[in-house]
Amino acid sequence: MITIEIDEHTKAGKALLATAQIMAQKNEGIEITSENSVLIAKMKHNRQSKLLSESEKIKFLDELKNLVQDEI
Repeated sequence: MITIEIDEHTKAGKALLATAQIMAQKNEGIEITSENSVLIAKMKHNRQSKLLSESEKIKFLDELKNLVQDEI
């Protein structure tokens, strides 16, 4: 699990949040959580499992690159 703090008022923050929302709709492994208590509980639960395999990482990064290139 990775936690990213996003300033939703900046252009970069809005773009990153929009990308994350698109990816969350397409992929089961992405979830956007804004409440700290929920986030902490999920971090504890996911700490020992649910890691991407190397092939899943490569596939995800390729899809993300394609999304970013399409947006530009």
